Amino acid sequence: MVMPSVPETSLPRQFGYWTATLVTVASMVGVGILTTSGYILRDTESPSTLFLLWTVGGVLSLMGALTFAELATRLPHAGGDYVFVRAAYGEGIGFTYGWATLLLGFAGPTAVISHALAVYFLLPLRVHWIGSGGAWGDWVTPATATFVIAMLTIGHCRGQQASAWMQNATTTLKLVLLVAFAVAGLAWGSGDATHFTTGRPLSDQGLVAIGALVYVFYGYSGWNASAYLAGEVAKPTTTLPRAILSGCLMVTLLYLAINATYVFALPPDALRQADPREIEAIAETAARRLFGPAISEPLSILIGLTILASVSSYLLTGSRICYAMAVDGVFPRYAARVRANRGTPAAATLTLGIASILLLWGSFVISGAADAFASLLNFTSVGLVLLTSLAVSSLFILRRRDPLPAGFSTPLYPLPPLLFLLVTGGLMLVAIRQSPATSLWGAAAVVSGAPLYWIAKNWRLRSGDRSTL
Repeated sequence: MVMPSVPETSLPRQFGYWTATLVTVASMVGVGILTTSGYILRDTESPSTLFLLWTVGGVLSLMGALTFAELATRLPHAGGDYVFVRAAYGEGIGFTYGWATLLLGFAGPTAVISHALAVYFLLPLRVHWIGSGGAWGDWVTPATATFVIAMLTIGHCRGQQASAWMQNATTTLKLVLLVAFAVAGLAWGSGDATHFTTGRPLSDQGLVAIGALVYVFYGYSGWNASAYLAGEVAKPTTTLPRAILSGCLMVTLLYLAINATYVFALPPDALRQADPREIEAIAETAARRLFGPAISEPLSILIGLTILASVSSYLLTGSRICYAMAVDGVFPRYAARVRANRGTPAAATLTLGIASILLLWGSFVISGAADAFASLLNFTSVGLVLLTSLAVSSLFILRRRDPLPAGFSTPLYPLPPLLFLLVTGGLMLVAIRQSPATSLWGAAAVVSGAPLYWIAKNWRLRSGDRSTL
């Protein structure tokens, strides 16, 4: 079966190297490093384990990035890994993958990071105005997150130029603030260097440390983001590999510096009995220890603003999966509409924004205010590991069909994709053992597209549309 290509004239190639790189950085740097380190420190009470896990996560992401750099040059179309999986495994698995990626890879993370943004932004206001709970205090967080998603969705509907400007500006702001936070914290903060050499040893961690690697994997997710813009990037065979790899390396170094700031600020057992909001907002908690409330409260608002780049990036890239599926005829056709005067898939972007808001409020209603973030995080993390592994495995099939390189060839092939799959396979086994219920829901979300595909396929057969079968 030959996969129909995405019409190249539908989305103009106006994104350059810096936009593609900053999309990668913005997708990676966000809720992960600003939240998951708090959960890891709470569970392990070990700075050495924290650094080891984030280093392993960086190496693992680099292995995936090398694989995706080749995949993106082989199939430089809008839609990213949905396009790769569909080409390798066929329409049915491609649809199932695309549906699950929309849900777990973009709508879910958009809800997660917008919730974290609201928590950071509102922390000072909770102390001085809103309060820590009650009807108003509980509802204001998802309401703020909803406003952020809505505004950024509208911004990306305005056109490619508006998307590029918004993405570049928010990501630059994020990088400047996070680098300044790390440098100022380590150089002038009221921390303690002995924190680096204390805490529970790695030998006492057992499966806890391996299970925490799932959180780290989530923190690094997004290294493949620029591949979703492959149909809109100028000179994709050279631009995309550079953007993916340089973005991944930049983020790994930044993550290690920020984690060093956390450890410098907090003793290993500081989060054992902490409030869930303090754990989620680990950067603000560390800033309060380093600089005091006079600095940490406005810094919390600034950190919340840096997450804007991540929300923006997920809405920008995830909408391209929705668009690509609609072009292929396996998603409602309205999502394939491109604003002629703007060059952007506005209908697909609106669809993703609405889905993210629904997931945000659904988690809030089902899990409650205190557990909404952890519920969203656990729901998306396990499924993301499975989805990314399937996308990486598609290179083996595509290489067997066409062994000739397509502008970029994965160095030391097949070691990078093979190493990636072995580690993520082990992570899945540990996650299933530690959290069988969460793993089951994540796996169910991944395969939930199968019955929807069957329904869509039979509907097209009855309507006489066989163009994509």
